Amino acid sequence: MRRLLLGWELLRAEGVRGMQERLADRRATLAQRRAEKEVSLGELLEPGARIAVLDVLATPLAPRFGGVPTQLGPRLAEEERLRPTALLSPEADGWTLHTVRRGARLRARLGPCRGSVDPRDGLRADVPTVVEAATRIGAGVVNLEGLAGWPPDALGSLANGPRKLVLSLHDFALYCPRPNLVEEPHGRFCGYSADAARCRACLAASWPLPAGFVEAWRRAAGALLASADAAVYPSEFLRRQHSALFGVASRLERVIAPPAPGEAPADSSTGSPASSGGGKEPFHVAFVGAYRPHKGALVFEELLGRHSGSAARPVRWSIYGSGDPGLLLRAKGLGARVRGHYRAGGLVRRLREERVDLALLLSVWPETFSLTLSECRAAGVPVLAFEHGAIADRVHAEGGGVLVPLEEGAAGVDGALRRLLAGELELAPLRGNRAEPSASQAAVERLALYRELLGEAP
Repeated sequence: MRRLLLGWELLRAEGVRGMQERLADRRATLAQRRAEKEVSLGELLEPGARIAVLDVLATPLAPRFGGVPTQLGPRLAEEERLRPTALLSPEADGWTLHTVRRGARLRARLGPCRGSVDPRDGLRADVPTVVEAATRIGAGVVNLEGLAGWPPDALGSLANGPRKLVLSLHDFALYCPRPNLVEEPHGRFCGYSADAARCRACLAASWPLPAGFVEAWRRAAGALLASADAAVYPSEFLRRQHSALFGVASRLERVIAPPAPGEAPADSSTGSPASSGGGKEPFHVAFVGAYRPHKGALVFEELLGRHSGSAARPVRWSIYGSGDPGLLLRAKGLGARVRGHYRAGGLVRRLREERVDLALLLSVWPETFSLTLSECRAAGVPVLAFEHGAIADRVHAEGGGVLVPLEEGAAGVDGALRRLLAGELELAPLRGNRAEPSASQAAVERLALYRELLGEAP
């Protein structure tokens, strides 16, 4: 009954196309599963065979579970062309070990996933399963793809052991159990708070944590980062910020940009959107990405209430992405057209086909790379975003966007949009190397890192 109610809410909020896109995602995931042959653990590898690297993902490898599996999927597909692969991930409340070797796709179950949402427990009880999986395939490297859900003190046993440990960081999970650093109940970015009382009050909105928990978490996280054999960051921003927060570094550090889903069109240049259409057609502004508070849904809602139109040019509002059905319905009531869920790799085509002039990336937390920005780049659509995190770094370096101070909120976004429409503010075209990161490039860089850790010749 709960699923039926959720389905009805999503249908009302996102419409038929959004539901069709969701179903297409599910069918693709099922097709991938059917391509694997389920075997016993003893049948995964031939006697004497081994797979050098074990990737560990705390969610199923499906785009609906967020940006980490979305970027890992294409990269892992490319890595399969270069080396045998092994992925440990949960599926239907149980850990499953997936291997690809010499074209054979196999899967075997390792037992229940005992993870908890409580950060005191998290995936602590599942660390022995990681060790078992690595032992069974003879892995010399364990790569944790994302740290959300893993208590840092529990991972200490994986460091300084018989295998090399790689931490692939995608957010601030090492710094806080709330990895996007959005302070509750206020819904604002905490500014990397180091105030123990303030942090305890924020986390208490979700979990009854004991005094000293956050301090102990960060001590263990710093020790883990220092003892890891390598840390991989999606952006120089995240590497720089971890260095500032912890004052330590792993033995090896690499910045490997995640691949954007889908393929870029040949022409991905951007210009000044205010001049397109000769001012006759409505200026198409789209909120792009997950429509949730930490991604800026409430900022967009306030913007809809503020912006009653422009003498320079009328505005048409859209939302591309799934999210909270209640928030989406409220946005509809304020005049936005909800385009709903889109499949990974499908945003580029939709932005171009539906002639979006400007994309809004309004995350209130500092994004650590932003696959959505990569897709906007590929579509040739300029962006308006808050000036923080990796998005700000990329816009400063590459052009193709306007940045607004975070503290100005919806008022600042509204002001910048009005100046764009009036021709008082121009968007510089993308400059320098416009090529977006590719899955093959990411796979090659990963392989080079693993070979270095294992002492293999390139």
